[in-house]
Amino acid sequence: MLGDIAGTAPLRDALTTTNTLLEQVLEELRRVNADGLVTVAQELRAIQGALPAPDEA
Repeated sequence: MLGDIAGTAPLRDALTTTNTLLEQVLEELRRVNADGLVTVAQELRAIQGALPAPDEA
């Protein structure tokens, strides 16, 4: 659609660049979130392991 309107090539290029950058940011956020979830799970397991067993309480 934008290709039919004269003078929109720079806008199309900017949108393409923006979309590419947003995809990179989303990929990084997914990686950081996954790493964070692993860290939280490990910390919770460590806390759980440090708690006394139910029959010891």
